[in-house]
Amino acid sequence: MFEEKRIFQNILNVAYFYLKFRLRTEKEMNDYLHKKGVKQNWSDKLIQSVIEQLKEEGLINDKKFIQQFVEERNSYKPKGIYVLRSELLRYGISKELMDEYFERTTINEEKLAYRALVKRWDRLHGLPEDQRFKKAMDFLLRRGFSFSTAKNVIKKLE
Repeated sequence: MFEEKRIFQNILNVAYFYLKFRLRTEKEMNDYLHKKGVKQNWSDKLIQSVIEQLKEEGLINDKKFIQQFVEERNSYKPKGIYVLRSELLRYGISKELMDEYFERTTINEEKLAYRALVKRWDRLHGLPEDQRFKKAMDFLLRRGFSFSTAKNVIKKLE
């Protein structure tokens, strides 16, 4: 019993260290602890107990992670909802949580696309019109914006 509590505390300390750098999803934490646990022979039961403890403490919250991730991403490197969703999937966020978040949160994609393209517009400005349109369109599509949104933003900038 004492040994189990000691191992639990060790796992918890490893988890706190991992959370020190940024917010983590439940899947990220689970994968990380299982990877570390292979070397230490930690049981799945103890790892799940630690994850439940962290959820109770509010240190692992996938809803909060989505909100913070989208806000940070859109303030530094604006991207469309399509790319945001695919990035969140890689972090292990469920589609249901994403749907819930994007239904209750309105994101002005046109404004984000404008912010993303305006920084690059000076480089494109000297190109012929058709080449400038293609490069701007490709840039916005890679960032996950829809064709119609990209087209509207390019028209505004021209």
